[in-house]
Amino acid sequence: MATSSKPVAESWSGRGVQVVVGHYSGNLPQEKLRNLTDEEINANNYNPIGWGEGGMAVKLSKEEELLSDETFSINQFSLYVSDRIALNRSLGDYRKPSCRSKKYRANSELPSTSVIIVYHNEAFSTLLRTVHSVVNRSPISLLAEIILVDDFSNRTFLKYSTLDEAVRSLPVAVKILRAKQRVGLIRARLMGAQEATGDVLTFLDSHCECTEGWLEPLLDRIRDNRKFVVCPVIDVINDRTFQYQKGLDMFRGGFNWNLQFRWYSLPNEIVKQRLGDPSAPIPSPTMAGGLFSIDRRYFEELGTYDHEMDIWGGENLEISFRIWQCGGRVEILPCSHVGHVFRHISPHDIPGNSSGKILDGNMIRVSEVWMDEWKFLFYKLAPQTAKLRSLVDLSERIELRRRLQCKNFRWYLENVFTDHHMPMEEDFFGRISTDSKRFCIVNRPGEPGTKNHQLNMTPCTLGFDHWQFWIYSTDQRLKSDEHMCLSAVQMAHDGGKWTVHLKECGGFDNEQWDYNRQRRVFKHVKSGLCLTQQEFEIGKQNDLIPPILSSCGRGHPKQVWVLNSVEWRPEKLGENPP
Repeated sequence: MATSSKPVAESWSGRGVQVVVGHYSGNLPQEKLRNLTDEEINANNYNPIGWGEGGMAVKLSKEEELLSDETFSINQFSLYVSDRIALNRSLGDYRKPSCRSKKYRANSELPSTSVIIVYHNEAFSTLLRTVHSVVNRSPISLLAEIILVDDFSNRTFLKYSTLDEAVRSLPVAVKILRAKQRVGLIRARLMGAQEATGDVLTFLDSHCECTEGWLEPLLDRIRDNRKFVVCPVIDVINDRTFQYQKGLDMFRGGFNWNLQFRWYSLPNEIVKQRLGDPSAPIPSPTMAGGLFSIDRRYFEELGTYDHEMDIWGGENLEISFRIWQCGGRVEILPCSHVGHVFRHISPHDIPGNSSGKILDGNMIRVSEVWMDEWKFLFYKLAPQTAKLRSLVDLSERIELRRRLQCKNFRWYLENVFTDHHMPMEEDFFGRISTDSKRFCIVNRPGEPGTKNHQLNMTPCTLGFDHWQFWIYSTDQRLKSDEHMCLSAVQMAHDGGKWTVHLKECGGFDNEQWDYNRQRRVFKHVKSGLCLTQQEFEIGKQNDLIPPILSSCGRGHPKQVWVLNSVEWRPEKLGENPP
């Protein structure tokens, strides 16, 4: 490649700002497989031999798998495989046909961008592959610079001058900012933003691969409206084989009652709207936070990041709520694809082993400033967090919300996250029990992070067991946490029998239930059948027997369901939660 005449920036001096790590939204660090020597941890074994071209999976022999496992825990992905894949490996074109033919403004009419990549002890090969993919698959004229922000890494190969020499010959200016202490994602990104000169800030994680045509859609959309904050479709790079797997553009960001980011399927109404143009932007209530572009001046006007949030957790929800409530818009662009190595756990330790306190503080900042009375639902589920509220100074961010004249959270739920599963004042919220109030319907979750939930009956509890809580909304839907709805489907292979299911809410007519409050009966609107308790067998484990649908019968005792309301907020708003 051509040699750049632009200098690589010297290590950043600090400016009194602390720093952070690349975005991570998985589990917290766990025990490593074994103690690795300093020599093993600091080794840079990058030696490409042509593996993984075309984004194909790398298949190892059993002997090679053992070698891969030896160093897997260092970064929680296969270093052995990554180090044998070229920094500029070829990838397929993962865009829809309509995207490949889509016309954008000429490059001269598009804003320039500064690409900001934060890293902490990232592998040499994945970090440099991220950088090379940006350079190789972006119009050079649109790249103002690439800014690498080192969050106090201690790997030898990331220090001056090894990394600096590796990027010096690139045809794009590359600045390396090195923090003098470790502080976390938000402040590290703010370091990069302060040094940026591009019209747009594009944030990427440090283990990504950009694909053909990834950048133009992002910049063109911001050129449409500077208050649009846009995200690519995030494709999956397998943590063991490094296979590039195309992601589906049928999901958008949301969150559960615990304020954890989630991907939820597009509601039926949006799916129908997109039939005419599958390349159209997807409005997203929240963003994952690792990969997005935002107009630099708009980022500043909006209040940048909340610099009092630490390490990771909640920063993506905070900025998502703020963008929407304060006049902006978050979108996912189906014509932009960026791959990301998804890890099952984080390889990084949290300073001082204070993960609980850090996450609690972050979530207080999200809920108190932006969620109004819905913060109390979160506090019901996280009472330990509620106890820390008085220790957190929120005055600056509350003043920011006032100054920006932001809308309230009810507006957000009614106009942005319209298919939400949050309780509303006009809805029922609480337990649904048998007439004896002995057994309750429960949304039983499957493996963490999956949508394999089961509908069951369990003994009713007295505490705030949120898996027993349901919303019966004014549009006749029974909703629970994790965007789950009680629905029924007709089984063609079983003589057309209707079966009760717990599925992700989609806005379909098979999710509607008519509750007769006088008879206390739930009638499934589409089938005309009633929700019915199954017979419990004495001496058997009865919490695995879900309700069924059967013909409605007046006075049928097994079809009686009691709605037991539970208060999720104080009677007088402004009171402290219990």
